[in-house]
Amino acid sequence: MTQQKKAVIEALSEAGGTHPTAETVYLLAKKRRPSIAMGTVYRNLSLMADAGEIRRITVPDGADRFDIFPKDHFHIICSRCARMYDIPVADAEITVKGLPAGVKLEATSLVMECICPACGGDNIK
Repeated sequence: MTQQKKAVIEALSEAGGTHPTAETVYLLAKKRRPSIAMGTVYRNLSLMADAGEIRRITVPDGADRFDIFPKDHFHIICSRCARMYDIPVADAEITVKGLPAGVKLEATSLVMECICPACGGDNIK
């Protein structure tokens, strides 16, 4: 493992479950490796996401976010403060209808918008 990848992994761990953007990962990694470049962070995040080591979350009208927990789960994001929450797949009741005949659904990625409790929502615990 390269020192740059190690710094990216440590930055993701430091960010905890906050689903950081590449920029946030870069700023955290730079504390450990001041010489690390933004392009190196992007490249490592992409390689790790492609390998299934982490999860890339595409956010409509926003920067991609990264999740250190690659297991299947859904996300909700506050449309006011952009905080992201995990929703375990087992706790979600989502039915997919209309798949073409013979299609086998292998994975899902779902991001739902909400208003979190801190921003005035009252449906998240």
